[in-house]
Amino acid sequence: MSVQDQQAIQEFVKRKRAIIYCRVNSERQKQDGESLEYQEERCRQWAEANNIQVIVVLAEAKSGYIHYSYRGKLTLARQMIRDHVADMIIVWDLRRFSRNFVHSAMIFQEIESYGGEVISVSENIDNSLTGKLIRSVLAWCAESEREKINEYANRHWQKRHELELPMATSTPPYGWQWGDKTKTFYGLNIEEAAVRRSLFEMFVELDMSIRQIGHKLTIDGIRTPREARKEPLNGDKKLAALENGKPKLIPWTTGTISQYLRDVANLGTLVICKQKRVLLENGKTKHIVHPDQKVIPGAMPAIVSPELFERAQRKLATNRETKSQRPRDPESFLLVGHVYCAICGYRMRPAWDKKLPVYRCTKHISIYDANPHQCEPHIQRIRTSLLDPAVWQDCCHLFERLEPIQATIEAEIKNSINNLLEDTTGREQIAALKLAIEHASQEHAKQQNEYLRSLIAQDIQAKLEQLERFEAECKAANGIAALTATYQQRVLEFIEFVNVMRGRYHEATFQEKRNVLNVLGVKVHVHPDVKGTPPLPPVETDQEWLSISEASELTGIHRNSLMLHVHNGDLKSQKMATSHFIFHRDEITRYLKEKKQKVVDLSQYEDEWFTMHRLVAVLRVTTWRILNEAISQGEVEFSTKDIMRTYIHRDELNRFLQESPIKLRSLVEDVSDRIKITYSPLFVGTGVQTSKDASKSSTSSTTPVLRSWSCA
Repeated sequence: MSVQDQQAIQEFVKRKRAIIYCRVNSERQKQDGESLEYQEERCRQWAEANNIQVIVVLAEAKSGYIHYSYRGKLTLARQMIRDHVADMIIVWDLRRFSRNFVHSAMIFQEIESYGGEVISVSENIDNSLTGKLIRSVLAWCAESEREKINEYANRHWQKRHELELPMATSTPPYGWQWGDKTKTFYGLNIEEAAVRRSLFEMFVELDMSIRQIGHKLTIDGIRTPREARKEPLNGDKKLAALENGKPKLIPWTTGTISQYLRDVANLGTLVICKQKRVLLENGKTKHIVHPDQKVIPGAMPAIVSPELFERAQRKLATNRETKSQRPRDPESFLLVGHVYCAICGYRMRPAWDKKLPVYRCTKHISIYDANPHQCEPHIQRIRTSLLDPAVWQDCCHLFERLEPIQATIEAEIKNSINNLLEDTTGREQIAALKLAIEHASQEHAKQQNEYLRSLIAQDIQAKLEQLERFEAECKAANGIAALTATYQQRVLEFIEFVNVMRGRYHEATFQEKRNVLNVLGVKVHVHPDVKGTPPLPPVETDQEWLSISEASELTGIHRNSLMLHVHNGDLKSQKMATSHFIFHRDEITRYLKEKKQKVVDLSQYEDEWFTMHRLVAVLRVTTWRILNEAISQGEVEFSTKDIMRTYIHRDELNRFLQESPIKLRSLVEDVSDRIKITYSPLFVGTGVQTSKDASKSSTSSTTPVLRSWSCA
């Protein structure tokens, strides 16, 4: 090996190994290509000029304010320094490490403690005491610069708010447009505002779910808000898009529709600085309510009326119960959202049990229940075919009593609302607190003892905080006044329904019934069947052995049910030979042909002889009456044969009736003792309760009744 080669190897071994670390604040800066490539190029130039070996380039797009341990590429660089894989870290400037003064100091100390170096290409700072001081000052400046950036970003919005101008953005909210070029006021965008209005019409008036609304808008070709901001495809652009196979329809999402239904901008209220995005120490972001949030009523044209908006909010509040996981046949569940379990108080959900629609309680016992001993495990269900007609029949009785006293109802409703509005309890508490604060302030001024003065000052501060809380609650309670017109309008619509459908309440459509149930505030509490299954009456007959048909006729139980219990062994039976009439197939064919009843062909069956039961019940070629008349008049020839049949002993049948869980149909269909119906408090005291209902209500403490006018 030559001397020159040995010198080259020694120089290569002596070369320091470096890591180039590049960082930008966001993916947008990374894509723009204005930072990462520039930093890497400058750092490589410095390394080549100083004979430094670059072993790796680490680049990432993360904020410099998050904790440095949550930045993966910087963590890797620090680990390589600790493992002595590299000797130094090269950055374009020291802000690439962190925009937090403390974090920067900790990074520098860690790198230097393992013998590493920090090189800033743009700042050219050495490792002397003066250099370390300058490095600390620059780290403080980086943190200060970040705070200034936030301040500059908010100054524009604060200035426009002081001038009472809308918060100008690149695009106005969906449904509005800027009224002028300087963006000083909002105007309606007719097409988009019509779409916003249709959301409320479909959701409230047509009772469509949010998912159905999104599907309707999509198939109708209504462009989503994001697509509406883009330039519409016309002419050649539209044809090119179709040729390229781009999707014709972009679906409306349920989140967008739900957000628009809750947006107070529909009422003309502008909210600025709604949320603030904060950066957590783990690098994740979180949205919180902005401390400078401002609400400006009437700052933009309204699209919907307050009544329609309020109805949508009330429906959204119960949307989870009434719309989520809707059954495949919604009209089979008239009372969905109105039925409650009387045991646990939870809503009973629509379900299908053996292909029959039922309301079912899904509450189960849990160790997290507040009072588990009061809510034992239970299986509570009731068929809709029994409950829905019973409740609607009770509502029809209510309509008949409401007709002659409509004026009384309107007066009572008005009085009830006025009583709500005239509640002065909150104002009295505020007045008492203000008086107490005034007395305490006077005592504080007179007191000379500093210790007592401090105690009085603390008491005044506590009362001031309580006063502020009471005033906020009182202000929120004043919102009831805005609902007065809504309640009155809903009741007037209900009374109009009563007048139009007078005497024809059962002809109302499913949607009309649902609207009436909502206005009346119907709540149905289903109690368990506490009476159990009453024993069926015993059979009294002189006949000792009974056939299945005879037992069915005497007990009222369907013969198929009796056969099922015989098959399962619940009802003991015995096979006995019984003489039966049998007919030859040629004789039956001849007889039916002569009587011109029916032309039958029994030759397709292997058997030549047929019993009466097979001819009538199975093949249905004739009837019992015709065959019995033919036998009595001698018009048909027959023979007899002993056939094994199932018979039940009279005593065994009576035992089964005493222990059987079978209920008579009349008992099953009577649910009046299991349900309790309550209506809205607005109807309490209007005089609609009859004396019969009052007598029923007096027994409600012991037995559930069908009707109750108490406020539930």
